[in-house]
Amino acid sequence: MKLFTVGPVACYPVVLKAMGEQMYSHRSAEYKKLHYDTVGRLQAYIETQNPIYLFSATGTGFMEAAVRNCVKDSLIVCVNGDFGKRFADVAKLNGRKVEIVEPAMGEPVTPAMLDDALRSHPEVEAVAITHNETSAGLINPLKELCAVVKKHGKLIFVDAVSSMGGTEIKVDDWGIDICFSSSQKCFGVPPGLGIGSVSKKCLEVAEKIPNRGYYFDLLLWQKDHEKGQGTPVTSVIPQIAGLNAALRMVEEKGGKQWYFNLYKKRNTRIRRAVKKLGTPVYPRRGSESPTVNCVKAPKGVPGPKVYEAMRAKGFELAQGYGALKDTTYRIGNMGYIPNLSLTQMLDALKEVYEEIAR
Repeated sequence: MKLFTVGPVACYPVVLKAMGEQMYSHRSAEYKKLHYDTVGRLQAYIETQNPIYLFSATGTGFMEAAVRNCVKDSLIVCVNGDFGKRFADVAKLNGRKVEIVEPAMGEPVTPAMLDDALRSHPEVEAVAITHNETSAGLINPLKELCAVVKKHGKLIFVDAVSSMGGTEIKVDDWGIDICFSSSQKCFGVPPGLGIGSVSKKCLEVAEKIPNRGYYFDLLLWQKDHEKGQGTPVTSVIPQIAGLNAALRMVEEKGGKQWYFNLYKKRNTRIRRAVKKLGTPVYPRRGSESPTVNCVKAPKGVPGPKVYEAMRAKGFELAQGYGALKDTTYRIGNMGYIPNLSLTQMLDALKEVYEEIAR
């Protein structure tokens, strides 16, 4: 089965090779060298001097960490789809009050919209933004939204799960306080590793927050980061080795701009192909995700039917998600996708449309 999912995605051969090495202790010199080399490469990639923690968890773990460590009472959550809703749910289940900023489905959050919300709720301590909403195939104008939040002096939490690696993020220039992702998306590594940068301001706020828990206590992670131990808990060493290999691969092939261009080129090709078939991508033009396409299913055809027909031809796409489950399907553009596989997938999709139309 050839994967065009939205995660987990197909892994690069160099990643699988690195992950196949014999295990060693997470307290060994070998691990510490791997850990801090990987952290340094990630800091350069997302342009930050902030510490980066490598959680043995998915990106959702960083949602919980952000809320429990940095919000005492309330925050604003921007919602463009189900993963924005998840951030809101995480906050509510941790006893925080949540103010929602939610444009119409398929529309990005605008700076004016966020500015209005912050003026209406000056009491909030932070704003959570989903950079790339995987369920709707939509990317938000992160740089501009961050500028609005900083104008109001609030913390910024960014869910970059399906954008980090595949498009530009400038953590320090844009003033992002927590920026997190997962291994199983753009970097083409198996799931299990959460990646997140944390600002000094967040750590200062955390010192005053009670009941931070243990596993995601940012001060505990910072303590081990500073003393050269890496992590306070057992690390997912194979995934970190795989991520390190992926970052080295990108550097060898031309650096992150090469990788961004690869994603843009592939995604443009997919969008043009589905548009030619008469089914454009879902979100507003200009807000299309560079890493996943949410495609409107043919008129009168349930999205899951397209998904199942493609599986029968050997291609795993992704079903629509949440409110869009029945009317869309999604084509991922993350991880290891050779050009030939992309051509074969698009040819198979054309066949499926022809078969449906009969």
